[in-house]
Amino acid sequence: MTLHKDTEQSPLSAPTESSDAGPNKPNASPISLKRLAIKGSAWVMFGFGMAQVLRLGGNVVLTRLLTPEVFGIMSIVGALLMGLQMFSDVGLRPNIIQNPRGEEPVFIRTAWSIQVIRGFILASLAAILAWPLAFINGEPSLVLITMVAGLTAIISGFHSTWLLVYYRRMVLNKLVFLDLTGQFLSIVVMVVCAWYFRSVWALVLGSFVGSTVKLVASHTVLSGVPMRFLWEKEAVYELIRFGRWIFISTALYFLAVRLDIFVFGSFAGMTMLGIFVLAKNLSRLVVEALMKLSSTVLLPVYSRLAERSTKALRTRTFKIRAVLLALFLPPLWAIILWGHHIIDFLYDDRYKDAGWMLQIFAAGAIATAIRATIEPVLLAVGNSFRHMIGTAIILCLQIASMSVGAILAGVPGFVVGMALTDWLYYPVLAYLIRPYGVWLPFLDAVAFGSSVVVIGLLWWMN
Repeated sequence: MTLHKDTEQSPLSAPTESSDAGPNKPNASPISLKRLAIKGSAWVMFGFGMAQVLRLGGNVVLTRLLTPEVFGIMSIVGALLMGLQMFSDVGLRPNIIQNPRGEEPVFIRTAWSIQVIRGFILASLAAILAWPLAFINGEPSLVLITMVAGLTAIISGFHSTWLLVYYRRMVLNKLVFLDLTGQFLSIVVMVVCAWYFRSVWALVLGSFVGSTVKLVASHTVLSGVPMRFLWEKEAVYELIRFGRWIFISTALYFLAVRLDIFVFGSFAGMTMLGIFVLAKNLSRLVVEALMKLSSTVLLPVYSRLAERSTKALRTRTFKIRAVLLALFLPPLWAIILWGHHIIDFLYDDRYKDAGWMLQIFAAGAIATAIRATIEPVLLAVGNSFRHMIGTAIILCLQIASMSVGAILAGVPGFVVGMALTDWLYYPVLAYLIRPYGVWLPFLDAVAFGSSVVVIGLLWWMN
């Protein structure tokens, strides 16, 4: 069956146990692929927009109930939770999306078995790391919080891997509603607990609610192939062969996006860390939307295009990237110009320093946005090794830039160093994708050049 048939006839249907049609090699026409991409993009943007409204609304309420110091503690716990969530995936999403066996019951169940085992291992690691984490940050309460938060990895490990087939087929509407429902209930729990306890435990309890909602839904209303423990050697080999680099890349990516929180908190204190994280999260609202599109829409689209020819991939890549950059760069320019006004409008004077941080982070996010439209190509063509190498280089560049910045100019230098990382990484990324003929220097030069003009305008205004 084709991808088009799967999508149009029965989004919830699964291959039968004895079906030989398990290996689903999508060969949708350019028109149907384009329609799927547009439809999927619309659902992703709707879901992301609603999620950010919920997130921002909850954040504004929580800042009235909690002090910046509590937000600093919450950011460390949140960094750990993010790491556990990323590690529990073990690269299964891109693996199932691009693998010809991605919808076979045997393959899906073997992937689920690996995921469950990984969840228990991660929970154990969280308990082991709780003491050194608390010691490094000088915050004894992190011991118990980290141990309890680590249990969410076990819950995430039991999420049905059939949900990843929805991403493969680009049937995203039900996934969007699932994520919004889980996030809404999580925020309600966080706000109620923060009002009652005035404690970092609000975040921990909220994360349990969101993960539990997804667990229940994945095995009931959104179930396809019923999950049970299965260990097929061939499937394990395929998953590990592709996923070994994804696993390393995921670990490196986690460090690249969260290492700054642990480092910054250790020398700037919990109060300044809370302000730092607030500004960073706001600056990433636009980029996170693009990265969401990248993982849920661009990766499947690029994977289908890569099955045809390099020429088709290059032509379509240019059109897709040009549209996305035209949509996502202007909001970042607006944040660069008026970020301090946004902070003054949303938050009280305790968070005033987040204004200049937000503007600097938004300038750095320009390069992140450009990178997000390119990077899925590496996984689409099955080269997870190059993807891993790229992530390792990003981490090295980040460590170097934030270290030099902190030494030269303290907190402001640290923030500027963080923002420069993806700008410095772009030449490396261009080199990594060149063998596939999809590097578009003219398009990227226009994107970077126009952004430099905006940043220069900000410099002149100040």
